[in-house]
Amino acid sequence: MLFLLSLTLVFRKASCLFSDAEEELEFVRDCDLDIAEVHILVQRGQFFEAADLHIRENRMLDAVEVLLKDKNSKEAVQRASQSLLDALWGVLSFAVLPTELDNESRANLKRMIRLVGQFDLSSLKESAQREVGLSFD
Repeated sequence: MLFLLSLTLVFRKASCLFSDAEEELEFVRDCDLDIAEVHILVQRGQFFEAADLHIRENRMLDAVEVLLKDKNSKEAVQRASQSLLDALWGVLSFAVLPTELDNESRANLKRMIRLVGQFDLSSLKESAQREVGLSFD
């Protein structure tokens, strides 16, 4: 948590170097600073664009976290739930037990379970509700 706070302060200081947000965004894109770009997009409320960037960089769980920040979009919740279910099936497919996972996969699974807890399951499609139930039964 302390790391995120200090990172936020660094982004605030750096943003003062630019005349506007568009110039800042152009700079981070030109320099391929994708984490900084995500941060700017989230600050601007462009959650789908930020999530797409995470997905392109194969950071599915980060994409889910960004989409869950969009409290007003049912589409964001649906997309986050589908991305999370895809990630869950990727880890727990073909009758793999959690005890058989390596440390990184186990840590990702714990993060996924924490993310599932952030969903209002009643807002998910019925098929997604069944999949979540299957994943944790």
